[in-house]
Amino acid sequence: MFDSMSGGWGQQALEVADFGVLILRNQQIEWANPHLLSLLQFKESDLSGSVVSKADRLSDVLLGTDNPFLVSNKQGKEAWLKREHIKTPEYDIYFFHDCSDLVIIGNECRRLQHDLSGLNPKDPVTGMMSNDVIVELLDGHISRSRRYDNTLSLLRINYTFSDQMDSQLFARCIQRIAFFLKDELRWADQIGMLDRHTFLVILPETDYQSAATLLKKFNEESHLSLFSKGDGRPLSFSVGLTEWSKGDTTKKMLQNIRQDVDLTMMM
Repeated sequence: MFDSMSGGWGQQALEVADFGVLILRNQQIEWANPHLLSLLQFKESDLSGSVVSKADRLSDVLLGTDNPFLVSNKQGKEAWLKREHIKTPEYDIYFFHDCSDLVIIGNECRRLQHDLSGLNPKDPVTGMMSNDVIVELLDGHISRSRRYDNTLSLLRINYTFSDQMDSQLFARCIQRIAFFLKDELRWADQIGMLDRHTFLVILPETDYQSAATLLKKFNEESHLSLFSKGDGRPLSFSVGLTEWSKGDTTKKMLQNIRQDVDLTMMM
C-alpha cells in the first residue's frame, strides 16, 4: 500500500476488489490496488511515486485510447479490460473491469453473423428457410435441450414428383405445400427445406406423442387436396418423426428421422 492512501474502509474494500484501481495526482501515481498490480505483475515499489508519461509502459497499456483494451502478463495470460475514469479536483481515478467474457461473446456473435451472411437464408421457391439456416437453427435448439433438458421433436415431410413435371408446375405445387404447412402448424414451429422435395419442421417444447398428433393433419382434406387430379400434383408423400434424447446431435437426429419408416404414408 502506498503511504499517501489512508487506511479507512474505502481503501480496505478496494484492496480486496476483483477489479483494478489506479489513482493519479498531477500525473503521479498515488496508489494502485493489489488486483491491478497482480494483473500487470508489478510490485508496489515499481509504481510508488512514478510519474505517468506518454512514453512509459503503464500509460501505454492502461491509459491509451482503446477501450476495452487487451493486456497480457509475462506468462502470456491475456485479459480484456474496460476502463472507467473519474476526475476529482485533486485526483484522476481509474477503474479497470475485466470484460473478457463479453468480448469473447461479442467476437463469437460477429463470427456467426459473418458465417450466416454467406448463407442463402431462404429457399428461392417456397420462401422457407434454406437447408443451411434450418440446420443451423436446429443446432441451437439441440444445445438448449442439452443444457435445460427441454423436449424437442422433428418432423420431416418428403414429397415425390414425376420426373417429367414441368418446372413451373412443380414450383406452384411446392408453394401450395408450403402454404399448407404454414397454415396448419403452430406459430412456434419452424419450417425449412432440406432439399427441393423435403420440408423439415422443428417442434420446440414438444415430445414424441404430442408431435404425433400433428400427423392427422396430413390425412385431412386440406392436405389430400394437394393430390387431386390435375397437373402439378405430387405422386406421394412420407412423414418421419423423431424426438431428441440425451446424446443426440444434429446429425443423429436427422438420421433418426430417415430411419423412422413406421410413419410413412403413401397415396
